[in-house]
Amino acid sequence: MSLPELTIRPYQPGDEHAILATFNRVFREVCGPGFVDRTLEQWRWQYLQNPMGHRMSLAVAPDGTVVSQYAGVPLRADTPCGEQVFVHCVDSMTHPDWRAGLKRPGAFVVTGLPFSAHSRAIGDAVLYGFPVDAAFRIGTRYLEYHFLRGIDFLIRDVALPPVPLPAGLTVERVHAVPADIDGLYARVRREKRLLLRRDHGYLDWRYVQNPARADYELWTARRAGYLVGFLVLKPGSGLAPDAATIADWMAAENDAGACDALLHAASLRAQQEGRQRLMTVFPEWSVEWRALEARGFVKTASANWLERRLVYLITGSPLTEPVLQTDWWYTLGDSDLA
Repeated sequence: MSLPELTIRPYQPGDEHAILATFNRVFREVCGPGFVDRTLEQWRWQYLQNPMGHRMSLAVAPDGTVVSQYAGVPLRADTPCGEQVFVHCVDSMTHPDWRAGLKRPGAFVVTGLPFSAHSRAIGDAVLYGFPVDAAFRIGTRYLEYHFLRGIDFLIRDVALPPVPLPAGLTVERVHAVPADIDGLYARVRREKRLLLRRDHGYLDWRYVQNPARADYELWTARRAGYLVGFLVLKPGSGLAPDAATIADWMAAENDAGACDALLHAASLRAQQEGRQRLMTVFPEWSVEWRALEARGFVKTASANWLERRLVYLITGSPLTEPVLQTDWWYTLGDSDLA
């Protein structure tokens, strides 16, 4: 078959069945026997239940097979230029039967080009993602991917003594996003120039409504009943071998007690789960990076296992690459890596 036989179009209701058939075949092949097929519930949560909607471009064969997909999850970002929409590009794929023999630039590219054109047309600010090597090479050549930075991990050996719980603070595992989380986010927002908005609605969708909610633990730190810290922990898995993962984090930068309280909970849970490591990701320039280094975390290149890199494309924003480099604060929860 040749590319002209493909129909390139946005998602239409009902496409999810063909999308999942291709997705599960592709990633079963890539990930091996440990791969667990994505369910319709998971797909609907990520794309149809996201309060911000979805972005999706498909290449569809005459028989209805989804040959290629370029998809994204739009998210609100608070920036120096006000509220903008960032789109986390995820789940890009090409059916294995269509990879060989296609004329360049291929199904992946002809599916991706309308995706970025649509984002430009509707005013999305930035597309970003964490592509594997092959997608990075193709995207850099054909889809205007720009390299922002390689991702380094912060890793703490669980054999170290757990971080002590400061006097006057309590930590508690909770099963819902706290009602007073927006007040904490407002305090954090005042300290940071650029970050994805972590309000109640987003955090509830991201971690509580998520069909994989059992993988996440939500923890709060309070001082005299006042919320001073919020942590999302994945005690059972990490990007580094045998690691528990701090997926998301909120605490005022100058509140060392809140930092210690959150790390106390995380380090104890990693130890209880029998993990060897506690890991997380922050920008290396951030206050959080320095605070965790001072508490026994060590900078570790992701390339020790599988290199991770952050790429971007500015599609409709006055933001610039230097601003993204120096001001964009993020955690692993801003990706599909945790």
